[in-house]
Amino acid sequence: MRCGVKSMSTKTDKFEEVPEIQTPRDCSSLSAYFHIVCVVAGTGTLGLPYAMAQGGWISVVFFFVAAAMSTYTAKLLIECLYYKPGERLVEFPDIGEAAFGLPGRYFTKVFHSSVSLSCGCIYILLTGKNTSTVLDDFNINPMNKTLWILLAGVVITLAFTLLKTMKEVAFLSAFGTIATLVCVVIVVVVGGMEYPQNGLPVNRVFFNLADFPMAVATIAFSYGGNVVYPHVEATMRNPQAWNKTVLLAVLSITAMYVSIACAGYFYYGAGTKSPIMDSLPRKDVLTYIAYVFITLHVAFAAPVYLCSFCLEQERWLKIDRAFMSAPQEFAYRFALRGSLGAILTLIAMYVPYFSSLCGIFGAVSNCIVVFLVPVSCHYKLFGYQKRAIWEHIICVLIIGAGLFGLGFGGHSAFKELLENITEDTN
Repeated sequence: MRCGVKSMSTKTDKFEEVPEIQTPRDCSSLSAYFHIVCVVAGTGTLGLPYAMAQGGWISVVFFFVAAAMSTYTAKLLIECLYYKPGERLVEFPDIGEAAFGLPGRYFTKVFHSSVSLSCGCIYILLTGKNTSTVLDDFNINPMNKTLWILLAGVVITLAFTLLKTMKEVAFLSAFGTIATLVCVVIVVVVGGMEYPQNGLPVNRVFFNLADFPMAVATIAFSYGGNVVYPHVEATMRNPQAWNKTVLLAVLSITAMYVSIACAGYFYYGAGTKSPIMDSLPRKDVLTYIAYVFITLHVAFAAPVYLCSFCLEQERWLKIDRAFMSAPQEFAYRFALRGSLGAILTLIAMYVPYFSSLCGIFGAVSNCIVVFLVPVSCHYKLFGYQKRAIWEHIICVLIIGAGLFGLGFGGHSAFKELLENITEDTN
């Protein structure tokens, strides 16, 4: 398996040789594992106990269903990159073009890019906002929230500007993974230390029909993140280990998800809040530590998303040592990534209701990119024949889950946006 030896032309659906641009396969499977866990297990982890409260105990089943679907679509996605023997597509949009021509490329690129950019931008916002909130509680905040967002944007921009490749940001993914794990452990421990809350009984149900669809949509949404998979797989020294690496990463993510969701719902029942941190004792030291670690996670995950996005743009613009000197390559890369970071930081600072808008983009784009694109492109590239019946059933279920999550997730995010606007106008 080779990486970077073929690229989709932007003028035709034929392959175009570009052997001079290659991505070195010098990353371990462990680095790939950390990338996957870091980009998938984001701040949505803190909302999963509330999802359990919405759907009831039966919701735990859907963590494993969503995990299986996520693992399977990751497998299909990478198989699409190698649909021609001896050749490898380079980027996510290449798959859309190979399957459905230029309309497929543009369609895939729009939603693929919106996930990468919206996640990077919301993570800048959350890093600054969370930092300001924690310091406010200790009455030691020297700046307002807007300035903290600016500082977060500067630090994150420098990180993905100076760290050129997925290999170089691997240590950020490792720290991000550890930060999420620490946060999960703290929530489980702190919640257990004060259980039962105020000595009052906790109301829990096995199945809540009214809010069950939203619970399923939230769980499905929490397994997003495959926009970076082509770049992660492209750097692996042993690409044959991709399926095992993804499986191990998704199992790790699911273990964290189930732990925090079940613990939060058990401790607080129907009163569980989103994020779960709002249910914990506000002035507890461990709670603040959890806030710090989840803030570190989003700060470490943002460069991974943005680096993946920029690598595609740099390939298209030929910002590479194959076409220019080292100083020129660095200057162009710094200008491109610095400009992108500046724009995203300004959006995070000044665009009203940006968090709610990102929720809408995320719900729609994530479901399209994670569930719908891999399955539809795989069918188009490999055909409908010679597939076992169980494969057809799984693919139908995945498409159904994608449409389900898109509809209910988009509706919920849009409802939240309207509520925020209404609150501000009143």
